[in-house]
Amino acid sequence: MTRFKLIPAILLICLTAMALIQIGGCANIVPPSGGPRDSIPPYAVYAKPKDSSTNIAPKEILISFNEYITTNAIQEQLIVSPNIKNNPLIDQRLNMVRIRLSDSLNANTTYSFQFGNALRDVNEGNIAQNFTYVFSTGDQIDTGKLYGKVQIAESGLVDSSLIAVLHPIDNDSAIYKDKPNYYTRINGQGIFEFTFLPATNFNIYIVPNDYNKRYDDSTKLFAFLNSPVHPAKTKDSIQLYAFEASPKKEKKLATVISAKNAKKQSPVLKYSSNLEGKEKDFLSPLTLNFETLIHLNDSFKIGITDTNLVQQEGVTVTVNAQNKQQVEIDFPWEANTDYKLVLPQKSIQDSLSNFLIKSDTLRFKTKPESSYGTAILRVNGFQQFEQPVLLLIQDQKVKFSYPITQNVLRIPLLPPGDYQLKLLMDANQNGRWDTGKFMGKKLQPERVRNLNLILNIRANWDNEMNLILKP
Repeated sequence: MTRFKLIPAILLICLTAMALIQIGGCANIVPPSGGPRDSIPPYAVYAKPKDSSTNIAPKEILISFNEYITTNAIQEQLIVSPNIKNNPLIDQRLNMVRIRLSDSLNANTTYSFQFGNALRDVNEGNIAQNFTYVFSTGDQIDTGKLYGKVQIAESGLVDSSLIAVLHPIDNDSAIYKDKPNYYTRINGQGIFEFTFLPATNFNIYIVPNDYNKRYDDSTKLFAFLNSPVHPAKTKDSIQLYAFEASPKKEKKLATVISAKNAKKQSPVLKYSSNLEGKEKDFLSPLTLNFETLIHLNDSFKIGITDTNLVQQEGVTVTVNAQNKQQVEIDFPWEANTDYKLVLPQKSIQDSLSNFLIKSDTLRFKTKPESSYGTAILRVNGFQQFEQPVLLLIQDQKVKFSYPITQNVLRIPLLPPGDYQLKLLMDANQNGRWDTGKFMGKKLQPERVRNLNLILNIRANWDNEMNLILKP
């Protein structure tokens, strides 16, 4: 009886729903949702030969994944360790990767194929990060590991375009002549890791990831360790500091102008200065910047005078050694004082004997001391570092440096602005960073640590900061 009593109620509900649909009521049809986004990267489900196989020397390797995949720059991403002469041929189709090898493989050697970020699924682009396939031509898989971190010695920053390489210790010239047997990438934190290494000693280096993978240019970033490393004996993280032993050569500016271009060039020199309107920072030289390479004419001296045109003693005028288009005029400037810079017409010339259109006089006034601020830094832990020097950085350049010899460091007359703080371990106590040298002396560079702190300086203010240094 109960079952039949429910029929009128069910019928009433159905009729009501139909009525709502016909009169445009709120009964909307909603399509089913697609579910949560797939965030799982592809993974291998089958390999031939099987992953981690021993006593094999395959010419072809097949790896099957759980879903359709695609590849991205696979030839650039793939690292085969130890290195083989010819790059393997890689084919990818649907969910399969095929690796074909044309080289003869070394006996009793573990080979690893590290794909980096080259493999990803088709639908969502999930990356099978650092997917690795391994086999051995001998009866065991080598399990040695080495890991560490690389920093740029001069800046304390990281360069992920570098690679770490290993060479046998019985060949000291290998880093100059040979491509490495083992190499690995450095990530965005400066960290690297070698895996599946044999139990033997290696020399470890840092080089750019170019075609050669060698140290064939002293202007390249490079790092080395003074002692060998061994996968079974080196348990701690390896710290390396990269440096450029020689400065990069700047492209030479043309000093000879063709007749065609000479007509277009102005026959007079034009310049700009580092004056801020009519004001000048009294802590640094006055600079003049030209469009061409220039030299000074000693027969016509550049001078500094006071407002009464009285010549001032102690003026030094030089062409910048690194920038031959810049003249620096240095003088023991006094704060809040009026000066004149006197430029004779022929005092500066370029290689075509072009000179200023006329003699010129620049009038300016140095800033008052109230335009600057004072930093008061309370420093703890500096005793743990060898000859520490505090560096104040702006625009990636060292603006000021101060040796730390006591707990309170007072720095007057700082131009207002934000300064990034770094710490230099100044081994030779010359107040500046010195690079390293591998050839001959094998001298490590001085180290700079990035403190990840910003010192804000306000004008006419005592700007205080607590600085805790940790090893």
